Amino acid sequence: MQNLEFRQADILAGPIDWGTFDLVTARAVLHHVADPELAIANMVASLRAGGALLLIEPDFLPVSIAEPQEVRAFWNGWLAWSRERGIDYHIGRILAPRMASLGLTKINGTAETAIYNGGSSWAEYWIETVTELRGDLIRSGKVDDGLINRFLACCSDSNWWTQTIAFTVVHSPYTRWLSRTTGCDFASIE
Repeated sequence: MQNLEFRQADILAGPIDWGTFDLVTARAVLHHVADPELAIANMVASLRAGGALLLIEPDFLPVSIAEPQEVRAFWNGWLAWSRERGIDYHIGRILAPRMASLGLTKINGTAETAIYNGGSSWAEYWIETVTELRGDLIRSGKVDDGLINRFLACCSDSNWWTQTIAFTVVHSPYTRWLSRTTGCDFASIE
């Protein structure tokens, strides 16, 4: 494609080429980042006027009502395990407020949740993921073999239906503003 350039960089290290990009996006990245506010500020600073920021992150809110109770207990343990590892599986719900706290306005977003049953592609994803992480999950003390086995059994049962992740998409058009705190020219979403 002509006039198309992709770049990959450390979003905590600072903006890449201040004010030059038409689109800056991160998908399923910020929930693993130690300082998401800094990451978002750096991404915004890389945008040119008229560009757009697009963030897509998970929110595990649906697991708070998962059935049966053993599956909900598994997810509670999973979330406790992930928090200890610096993973924020609820970041999707706070993207818009974090962007607003940076002074950004006209922020839009939506969230969508997949409903799936045991034996589906989503269930297979979770079987593979939990199987790979099983040892670490058990060593953490947040879940035990019994909870994992019950969860995996549900993921294999085509009569079991559930929801796990709401993917939140937050976006905004871009303009420039002058920082009230530093007096420096920064990118902003409006």
